[in-house]
Amino acid sequence: MKACIQVVLAFALLAGLTLSASLPAAADTVLHVAYEDKTQFPYYMGDTQRVLDKPGAAVELVKMLEERIPGLQIRFSRYPWKRCLTMLKTGQVDGIFNASFNSSRTRIGEYPWEDGQVDPSRRLTTISYYLYTLPNTEIGWNGEAFEDPDISIGAPLGYSIVNDLENLGVSVIKVRSSMQSLQLLKAKRVKAVALQSVTADYLLANNPDQLEGIVRIAPPLKTKPYYLMLSRQFTAAHPELSEQIWDAIGELREEKLETLARPYLSEND
Repeated sequence: MKACIQVVLAFALLAGLTLSASLPAAADTVLHVAYEDKTQFPYYMGDTQRVLDKPGAAVELVKMLEERIPGLQIRFSRYPWKRCLTMLKTGQVDGIFNASFNSSRTRIGEYPWEDGQVDPSRRLTTISYYLYTLPNTEIGWNGEAFEDPDISIGAPLGYSIVNDLENLGVSVIKVRSSMQSLQLLKAKRVKAVALQSVTADYLLANNPDQLEGIVRIAPPLKTKPYYLMLSRQFTAAHPELSEQIWDAIGELREEKLETLARPYLSEND
């Protein structure tokens, strides 16, 4: 009888070991991150919802979070920017980038904070907005205000510069993309467009036939830090991990972003 019990126990132990070996390892934490389905050179590339083999410097940097934080897996998706914002609010994605700070966005997601303020040391990058016009167009921009705000300016839907312009009293024509903004300007339907210079300069350089003659106006409208925003749902479930992610983003920006951007910049020279 004792021998029988020992045999049964041995079989049970063997079965348990076999079952445990066949089960997958404990699941890593997946961070589902969305970014825009338009080029923001050199940060993300391609007007497509596919994640390209050469995806852009910011995409590569966010992917490197896997190397810095054990057990973290990054999953990317691409959507129109307005949809990225909506999906962050509903928790359909865990994070979005590149997102500038906007107080209204604090209702839909989380930024890295320090001492009650958004923490620029943990930004992903810095980008400037400029006005673009046709030659010999008088805009009256002095770096702080428009001499005559009774003008129409084009800007991409969902971008933070829309609110900035409206706060200056300007009428904003909202369009789907930076390229469409430049086409609107070329068709003389607006006097100027407000765009991120990294994107607009890339589009002008790569579409000279369509966009010939468009010029950039100094000084910039705004220069802003840009962040990886996380969803309220993710930060509530993973408060310590969220801080680790933002810390790592700041470190990677300092250590890697310039190196990651260089191949894209050299290809566009």
